[in-house]
Amino acid sequence: MNTYQFKIAEPDSAETLIAFWMQSFKEAYSQVHTASDIQAYCKRNFTKQAADHTLNDVLHTCTYAIYSSETVGLSIVIQKSCPLKPALKASELKHLYLLSSEYGTGLGKSLMEDAIEKAKASGSTHIWLCVSNLNFRAFRFYQKLGFTKIGKGPILEVGIDRLPSSIMIRED
Repeated sequence: MNTYQFKIAEPDSAETLIAFWMQSFKEAYSQVHTASDIQAYCKRNFTKQAADHTLNDVLHTCTYAIYSSETVGLSIVIQKSCPLKPALKASELKHLYLLSSEYGTGLGKSLMEDAIEKAKASGSTHIWLCVSNLNFRAFRFYQKLGFTKIGKGPILEVGIDRLPSSIMIRED
């Protein structure tokens, strides 16, 4: 079993964040979307401006998972109300990304547990997320970790692909 170190991302690590976003997204979705759709998504979403905002906004916590000095996973938690239950003190799990080499290692569960602890530390009683209805692997993973579907999420656009999504939530 791999031993991972979790490290809060430094404000000046935008290039690391962008590179990891792109690599992990391509690895996760190369069998689902065309290369051009993935490229369009990455170009639109994984920008220097988005990385700087994520790394410098006090409501965001970006955590890198490191193994042998390489970034192999990340989570991003935002102190943000759930759109379907706005009265809750909640945080959003915005990203939980791994390199494909880490699938099945337990890193995803460890990153999730760390994200939940960070949400609790911010005063949140719930953590929520949005997941594509076609991402069956992620949907099952979140259910195993105590998340429940509470309603429809936004349409997610990956290039020309338009994907329905669900909002899931977990109380802690």
